[in-house]
Amino acid sequence: FNVEMLGKDIQTLQDGVWLNDEIINFHMKMMKDRMDRNAKSDLVPEAFKSRNLFFNTFFYAKLSDNGKGYNYKAVRRWSKKQKVQVHESQLDKVITPINVGNSHWCLSVINFKEKRIEYYDSLGGTNPKCMQNLRRYVQDEAKQYRKEEIDMKGWTDYTPRDIPQQRNGCDCGVFTTKYADYISENRDLDFTQDDMRMFRRRMALEIAKGHIL
Repeated sequence: FNVEMLGKDIQTLQDGVWLNDEIINFHMKMMKDRMDRNAKSDLVPEAFKSRNLFFNTFFYAKLSDNGKGYNYKAVRRWSKKQKVQVHESQLDKVITPINVGNSHWCLSVINFKEKRIEYYDSLGGTNPKCMQNLRRYVQDEAKQYRKEEIDMKGWTDYTPRDIPQQRNGCDCGVFTTKYADYISENRDLDFTQDDMRMFRRRMALEIAKGHIL
């Protein structure tokens, strides 16, 4: 991800401030590092291990042509750079933060195990266009790198309502980051708005230490 952290970025972890791209992207990178460590560890339960591809906040902006449509050519080398194919033979999940209208953060997950396109919104919203674009992306990746036609008729769209929800206008980035954190290890989303202040402080500490606590 090659993420550089500045003081102005860290300041977005203060209470009541909207998280910026760099904070979220740094945590996505640390989640990948944790996944790689966990895969080699006998101390981590198998239930917490998952083969994930983490994209940064710029991926979907490019894929969706900044919300104007669909542009696979803009991202067709992204998976290759991470030396993985977007296919069920190599991945369990593709986890991507979504910037909605430069005013809200959500999370998308391509879940190969469950055959679902998942969308997590801490304000309870939906995004059918995003889900449609991600379906096309899976198909285009298979054509590009495997010369394979993927039939996604058996796949479902999943936008759960019984997930932690925010009660203010500033914590969507924290919710999105924690959705990714928990989902990447197959954990239940058992946090609440009341945890956000603690999460912000923990995220600042994780950046200082360079790894997920």
